[in-house]
Amino acid sequence: MQKNNNFSNILLQENPSNVLRCSFEGGRIAQTYLFVGRQSVGRRAVAKAFSALLQCKHPVKDENGKYDSCGICEDCMRVANNSHPDIRYIIPYGNEIKIDQVRELQNLAVLKPSMGTWQIFIIDPAEKLNLSSSNALLKTLEEAPAHSLFILLASDTGAVLPTILSRSEIVRFNSPSHQQVRKILQSKYNMTQEEAASCYSLSEGNFGQSIVMAEDFEYDSEILDISSSHKNYLVKLQKFANKIENDFSLVNNLEEALKKSWELQNINFQPLLEARKALCRSLFMNTGLPKAFPLLFSQEIIDSIDSASAYIKKSLDPLLSENKKSYPTAVLKDIETQISSATAKWGSDQLEKLFFCLMNWYTDALLMASNADETLLLNLDRKEDIIIVARVEGISLLRSRIDLLEKSINLLRRYIQPLLILENVITQIGGAEA
Repeated sequence: MQKNNNFSNILLQENPSNVLRCSFEGGRIAQTYLFVGRQSVGRRAVAKAFSALLQCKHPVKDENGKYDSCGICEDCMRVANNSHPDIRYIIPYGNEIKIDQVRELQNLAVLKPSMGTWQIFIIDPAEKLNLSSSNALLKTLEEAPAHSLFILLASDTGAVLPTILSRSEIVRFNSPSHQQVRKILQSKYNMTQEEAASCYSLSEGNFGQSIVMAEDFEYDSEILDISSSHKNYLVKLQKFANKIENDFSLVNNLEEALKKSWELQNINFQPLLEARKALCRSLFMNTGLPKAFPLLFSQEIIDSIDSASAYIKKSLDPLLSENKKSYPTAVLKDIETQISSATAKWGSDQLEKLFFCLMNWYTDALLMASNADETLLLNLDRKEDIIIVARVEGISLLRSRIDLLEKSINLLRRYIQPLLILENVITQIGGAEA
């Protein structure tokens, strides 16, 4: 059963929720909102709840006298299952939101709502607008009719053009602490302290992802040696590719295939998260690796990521072949190029997530070495491991590990050879066997 998208389901974002509900009650609806806050803190959930309230035919008041969507009218039901014709999400195709997407938005914005009261456009994330699409959006905002409403989601105010910023009502979102999230998981999903800590740790601090996993969470955090965790990670990469192949087999047209391909990096496949966490823990706990290990390890990781990425892309080949006569050659070529870029991006994201996971372990160890409160740890379920590494490596070395991983992530984003970057990271953190 689809969960209602109302404000009563929003967690740890009372202030931005109240700002929007008060605007609705007072009839002071801005045409452009900029939701500012870290990814995964609930910006999209609040955007959806606000959209439901604006479109709802029979808004209700909660026990505190604040307006919310009813959750049962047709508009609310359509918002909940993402089928409302007057609410559209604009997401990146590739690494950016392109000008053609904004031009399409511009054409739609002038139309009257077909079902609800508003035409609502949610741009997520706004920092993916390039200069051309940003300028096109500014023109759209300047000319849009009163029934059109725009919600931009961004990590900070500097992510959008100053001219767009000046036209926007800024709604700021707070970043909940690790301990706040763990307590929410315990209270809302009836988890034990240990289960909440494991769930949140597995999400790498992603609040939204931890909430999704908490709905039906089972996790046996088996401790594996470095060889076993390495092999297990490679197996889970292929299992993810098999899952996506099955998902793509249900796609009916190329537009849907393209959309699904760009959403690949947002899919939470828990077996892969578990395998990545176990692999990073084993690297974190190991020193004195054999001299040949970094090269062999890195080559197998890169080969497996590339293989999974190619497998995902190949699973769409039958659909592309079926549609050769239905699309102009240039359009088909563009779609195929975008799908290739999306699957390649999924591959590059895997290595970045591996580094990010490893960096979280070292950040926790640095906190322990600095005598910080243990509630600040992300991987609280592995506190004993963190204490051991903090004692062995010390503050100076831990800082150098974090610096190495940050620099490596930046190199990846500049498309420097991933094999060399990964090999260097493993060599540096693993040392050499005496």
